[in-house]
Amino acid sequence: MAYDYTGYGKSNGSPCEENCYADIEAAFRYLMEVRRLQPEQVVLYGRSLGSGPSCYLASRTAREGRSVAGVILQSPLLSAYRVAFNFRFTMIGDKFPNVDYAPYIKCPVLVVHGTQDEVVPFWHGQDLFLALPQPWRARPFWVEGAGHNNIEALLRPSGAFVDKLVEFLDVHVSARRGRIQPPVIVPECVPFGQ
Repeated sequence: MAYDYTGYGKSNGSPCEENCYADIEAAFRYLMEVRRLQPEQVVLYGRSLGSGPSCYLASRTAREGRSVAGVILQSPLLSAYRVAFNFRFTMIGDKFPNVDYAPYIKCPVLVVHGTQDEVVPFWHGQDLFLALPQPWRARPFWVEGAGHNNIEALLRPSGAFVDKLVEFLDVHVSARRGRIQPPVIVPECVPFGQ
């Protein structure tokens, strides 16, 4: 299911952080109440600014004890202020503080980021990956030479982008295999010394 955030695309209203959170809540509620899915059957996909609502909902469902099945974050930001300034903490008034939501996420997360991203610096993806609890880190997909808006186009000829998404779903999303299981530990994602 795809949807527009308030004030973006064809949606009416004014864009703001609170409306983005309300929009993903409404989409999730639709999937739960109308489509009758379980949280464990839902994989969130957030790209760029969309990483904010996805991290928010993933952390919220985890705190409620019914985590979504997985999260894919493409070109994610640590927080809005950190795109322009290299703060090491969340400032008052900062928007979409994904780095603060990340430690509470309890489902597999795939981070995809271009190494030459000119909008959201590559280190955002790296630092957000490290902020996630280790058991939930899927092997990240760092796309060498890709910018913010060309990952899909750069990888289209080889099919590598779609292949990586399918691999994540097959390996880490147990609902795709017809059952709910604990996360798969990926040795490459375990910090040294553990």
